[in-house]
Amino acid sequence: MTALFSAACFCVHAQELQIVSFQRDLLGLKSKNQLGVRKDAHGTPCAIVRVSVKNVQDYHFKDAYVVGDAVYYPGEAWVYMAEGARNLTITSDRFGTMRYAFPQELEKEADYRLALKLVDDDSNKTRTIVAPVMGVGPVLSYGIMVGVVKKTGGYLKVKYNFQNLSADYLCDDNGYIAEVGATPWYNGAKQNSRLAITGGLLHRLAKPVYVYGGVGYGLKKVGWQLEDGTWAENTDCSYKGLEVDMGGILRVKNIALSAGIQTNCFKYWESTLGIGIMF
Repeated sequence: MTALFSAACFCVHAQELQIVSFQRDLLGLKSKNQLGVRKDAHGTPCAIVRVSVKNVQDYHFKDAYVVGDAVYYPGEAWVYMAEGARNLTITSDRFGTMRYAFPQELEKEADYRLALKLVDDDSNKTRTIVAPVMGVGPVLSYGIMVGVVKKTGGYLKVKYNFQNLSADYLCDDNGYIAEVGATPWYNGAKQNSRLAITGGLLHRLAKPVYVYGGVGYGLKKVGWQLEDGTWAENTDCSYKGLEVDMGGILRVKNIALSAGIQTNCFKYWESTLGIGIMF
């Protein structure tokens, strides 16, 4: 009769100790007449829990039902326990402590096998994100987001639409240029310039979901071209100054999917999308 259990685990520094299996071995030590060499306080033969894990000598075992010290062999430790035991506490100076509940009470003169393993604990891993991003709004812009995070970290994001408006005049939304005191003719050509640089906090909300938020500097300029080829910047549609950025990241293995919202001076708004790597 064999039962496998793999749900129990606990976090230990940068690794996690997991239960691989727990089973009763009907053909094990009893057939070799090795059980019963240790008895509890009532004179009843003990059960043996044979714990296997890498570097087993680094582990210690305790519980009210543990009888005497564990006996260590290459690759496993024999823990003698009194009849009726339901739990075993496993400790290590390096990896911490866990308490494992047996699926049923231990029987006297029975042989059990408990297999453990250490795996990487992703929740304690420092991760780096590198993700191309795109600003989606009246003006499309492109850039990159980089960041480092464990539980809480930071990020930097830069976006640009690769157009640099160099205006000769300033006009309002009606095309009026105060400098010349008139509303000249425009040929209909328009140019937009968008730049945003933000940075701030990156925080793991719940594995594998992250949130971020930051501030910085940005601008969005709109230019209209006059008939003579010169340009006027529309000040009613152009903004520069405080840039505010916030959003979330979903990590799927080493792929990072990001989505957020960004504003310049709380007047110009755009969405931000990205996909990159998080390792």
